[in-house]
Amino acid sequence: MICPACQTYNEDGNKFCMKCGATLPTLEDATPPSTTNWAATHIQPSYPDYQQPYHPNSDGSWFNIWGPFAGYGNRRRHIGWLMNGQGERVPELIKRVEARFRDREIPHAFFYPQILTGRGVYVEQRNYFILQRGLASLALYISKFGRDLFVSQASYLKPPISNFRVIMVIVMFASIIYEIYAPVASVLGVSSSRYNSGGDLATFFTYCIVGPIAFFSFFALSGLLFFSAYKWLTEKDFFAALRVPPNEFNEDDLMAMEKAVEETVRQSLTDLKLNPDDLKMTSTERGRQLF
Repeated sequence: MICPACQTYNEDGNKFCMKCGATLPTLEDATPPSTTNWAATHIQPSYPDYQQPYHPNSDGSWFNIWGPFAGYGNRRRHIGWLMNGQGERVPELIKRVEARFRDREIPHAFFYPQILTGRGVYVEQRNYFILQRGLASLALYISKFGRDLFVSQASYLKPPISNFRVIMVIVMFASIIYEIYAPVASVLGVSSSRYNSGGDLATFFTYCIVGPIAFFSFFALSGLLFFSAYKWLTEKDFFAALRVPPNEFNEDDLMAMEKAVEETVRQSLTDLKLNPDDLKMTSTERGRQLF
């Protein structure tokens, strides 16, 4: 809990600030102490009436071509847990998770609720928390499953765009433009000085060197365009062909985010006097524990 008067951190449950003695708000009523701190700029408003059961799209959009996590990159891990008989505690857990993330202050990260939509006809919408840092994203789903409490975590990583591949695309595009422009410029006399002095060399360069490169580039760029359009329709990623495998920095961000979310859920359950060890794994990733 952050004191709104002096910005000092206090343990949850304290009624008065340990430093200045000011009255502290309750955890449910706590708000970011200023408009310039991390929570105000990185945490967006809470779920829209999360306690209501999920239902098919109510906005008239009965068809969706993208999956729920289209545009977030490649899925790295998807794992879930179930706690028996604690479904009624879901709204409390959601509030605690939001409050805990105010204190965690993950650098350069954004934490916000997001309504995700399934792919298909007569699609379903579900409420998630999204944590994003750079190219790494993590989705946290907290739901009432009958009388039980269900928690799932899905992590995604969008590979970085390669500078080398971008340069190659620019070179191929430039070769096509040059191959079109050079003969026309020669005929119109736009570059007569070049073609009048050493015209044979210029012609050789245009047709024998740039020509084959431009010919190959035309088909390569055409294939790239079709592939990009396909990736946009299936994964909402037009630049998929320019991406390379994630590097160590991306992997570090994702691992740290996964652990941060797991610890946040664990601490939130403890705040509610629930035992995190009572969460039973429901994923096919056998042999893995939550914490």
